Amino acid sequence: MIDDEADIREVVSISLTDAGYRVATAADGRTGLLRVQSEPPQIVITDIRMPGMDGIQVLDAVKKLNPDIEVIVITAFADLELAVKALQLDASDFITKPISDSALHLALNRAKTRYTVRKQLKDYTRLLEKEKEDQARILHQDKMMSLGRLAASVVHEINNPLSGILNYIRLMHRILRSGPLGAERQEKFQGYLDLVDKELSRCTQIVSNLLTFSRKSPPAFETVHIDDLLERCILLSRHRLQLQKIDLATDIQPDLPPVTGDANQLQQCVINLIFNAVDAMPAGGTLTLAAGIDRGKNRLTIAVSDTGCGIEEKNLPHIFEPFFTTKQEGYGVGLGLSTVYGIMQRHQGAVTVDSRPAKGTTFRLEIPLER
Repeated sequence: MIDDEADIREVVSISLTDAGYRVATAADGRTGLLRVQSEPPQIVITDIRMPGMDGIQVLDAVKKLNPDIEVIVITAFADLELAVKALQLDASDFITKPISDSALHLALNRAKTRYTVRKQLKDYTRLLEKEKEDQARILHQDKMMSLGRLAASVVHEINNPLSGILNYIRLMHRILRSGPLGAERQEKFQGYLDLVDKELSRCTQIVSNLLTFSRKSPPAFETVHIDDLLERCILLSRHRLQLQKIDLATDIQPDLPPVTGDANQLQQCVINLIFNAVDAMPAGGTLTLAAGIDRGKNRLTIAVSDTGCGIEEKNLPHIFEPFFTTKQEGYGVGLGLSTVYGIMQRHQGAVTVDSRPAKGTTFRLEIPLER
């Protein structure tokens, strides 16, 4: 309570103390501001007209120190223009002299409500920011897990063409050492060279796709061509499917229209669903990758189907929850499907599942078409 009139300070202090408030007083603006700095209050009541530092200056200084502190100004009827200015400077209320208990407590209740609501909004904002950080962390953690599994597969995928390249180069060396190149040997040499070129291009493409997938970057929404994206997913996962004795079938509609999205995140979704399908078929089976248009929903759909063990009905409501997993220990921590769900939400799309125990599972990604 800041006021240069001792009687007003005393009367208001007694009234507020009786009402359960803890009150500190100051006889001028500068002293009051020092009290605010040393012992920050939730509410400041200040007279507008005071010698030296007036109430408007006090209000401005308090808000610069801590914008969450609510300020009520006391004014005379003649100073209503100053009261309006105080409200424009974010004062919560004003009361006029002579001060009545009812007006004082009404202004305090408004200030308390404002203080509480402001604090709740800040707490909620912090919670949303933390949620966003957590989502980004989980998204990256899941990507790194997928990347590890991809890398292990890609090592074998690259090793095969590299072994072939080495053999072709040895054959070319043998041709060169055996004397001048005739037409027939020239043709054979050129054939080996073409094979080396083809296999090296394949290795380059695999590594390039893996590096693109591993890159940590903020979400970047752009035009995405789904047929190209699915081709990359097939290239990165083909060797893993071969190792698990899984046949790959595709049913991708030609001339699919582009969608707007983050290509890296959408690729992460498809890779996750492919890995889940592979894990569901430990003894082999068939994985079907399909894509088409749902005109009724104006969405592009991507479906990943397997002929594996399926999902029990009791588990279906929980499969998109973070850390829920039905896999054995060491085979996953339950982030994959929750990550897919989060990515599709950010794309204003959806992910659905249709599964029957021992009959297989189909996951569908629905992505809005460009309008």
